[in-house]
Amino acid sequence: MKKRWLAMFMALVLLLTAAGCSQPAQETGAGTEEQETVSQAETQQNEADGRDEQTQVVIVGAGGAGMAAAIEATDQGLEVILLEKLSLIGGTTAMASTAYNAGGMRLQLEADPPYTADDAYRDWVGDGEDDPFLRLLADRSGATGDWLVDMGADLGQFNGKQVMTSDGSALGNMLVTVLGDNVSSRDIDLRTETRATELTVDENGRVTGVQVEDKEGAYTIYADAVILATGGFASNPEMVDEYTPQWSGYPSTASVGATGDGITMGLAVGAALDDMDNAGPQSVAYDTGSGAVSLTNVRYNGAILVNSDGVRFTSESGPSMPIATAITEQEGGYAYLIFDQASVDNAALMQDYKDRGYFTEAETVEELAEALEINAEALAQTVENYHTVYDTGVDEEFGRNNHIFSRLDQAPYYGVKISPANQTTYGGLLIDLETHVLREDGTVIEGLYAAGEVAACRGSGTSIALVLGKLAGEVVAEEVGAGD
Repeated sequence: MKKRWLAMFMALVLLLTAAGCSQPAQETGAGTEEQETVSQAETQQNEADGRDEQTQVVIVGAGGAGMAAAIEATDQGLEVILLEKLSLIGGTTAMASTAYNAGGMRLQLEADPPYTADDAYRDWVGDGEDDPFLRLLADRSGATGDWLVDMGADLGQFNGKQVMTSDGSALGNMLVTVLGDNVSSRDIDLRTETRATELTVDENGRVTGVQVEDKEGAYTIYADAVILATGGFASNPEMVDEYTPQWSGYPSTASVGATGDGITMGLAVGAALDDMDNAGPQSVAYDTGSGAVSLTNVRYNGAILVNSDGVRFTSESGPSMPIATAITEQEGGYAYLIFDQASVDNAALMQDYKDRGYFTEAETVEELAEALEINAEALAQTVENYHTVYDTGVDEEFGRNNHIFSRLDQAPYYGVKISPANQTTYGGLLIDLETHVLREDGTVIEGLYAAGEVAACRGSGTSIALVLGKLAGEVVAEEVGAGD
């Protein structure tokens, strides 16, 4: 098993290195197609052949949440089977391009001033009411970040609030490589191209395992605990239309596997849903023609946002939701990121995007505007006005308050047409603060847990998956171990 996993892992690393944060072209669309239905005769034959299995923990989904849960549960001494319906691990975590949002990591506490879990919570909750899940994420984000660092993660750059890779390269590629390597080194039973289709339950409503399909047919894995870590539904147009129609018609920067499978399976055994109309779009995405790519890294590296008239219309430093909404209000529902060579030089991922041909390049701002077919005179004036923002550190018009390190005066100049995209869905299975899946009446569905985007838990980017995944592994270890 280990040799088979190592071969797949090396193939994944090579593919992610080539693909950056975009969806792998050969996977686009494939993850949303139903696998060929296994006949009743085949199912009976599988049972007769003894393919059904028993283990302590089955984890459905090998993205950030699933791998974190698998590593933690294994380290706590449990036998784990980790399932992934696609041929590649990583899920939407692999698409993350910028920052791990946390408070209280060692790196953050050593900063001047330090940035604590309380600071992160205040930033995340904003002017809203107290949120127990955001409090949970904030309190655990620092320790989870340090856990990742101790396993080999490069989280070495701190910008005052967020933690990034030391050289500004893609966060997701690095995290998936580190998590995958740790799954491999523990000899965790990882099964790719293996789709979970249904949860099994006993007469008392306790979840007892999952039915799965692979290339050889269907079988059942019985387990003391099942952790659903299947991600959200941003790549399922039908579910987007049903639950978050405000983002219908836009592309997805989530994994092609983010099709709501765990939500569907949970509903079938009586789980409640919560917050299904809440989605956090990617504010700036580029359509490559074979999948959308998040360009948040470009926005973080000094770019300004302008519309087709060549003028700014919002703060580039705000949260994704208001930025995405502001873009939809522009003519055509799109906008442009404008930046200069200083931005490209600031991060390895920016140079990678340039090499892939995502950017339009010109020697002057006016030539760039003409190439992008936007108002040249207005864009030149917008850039001129932005020099004052850089020089004073004050954005009187829109209140941009960070990522102002480029004056936009170092040729060549670059631009790229962008739009919002579906990325994070915050609605999902109702869980408690220990990742147990709940029914409508608030009772626990015994044996069933959920982590990451499949669960209804607002949070901050990649930390949702990793914090809840590790927590699920801890809780399952305690509860399954208590029954030994």
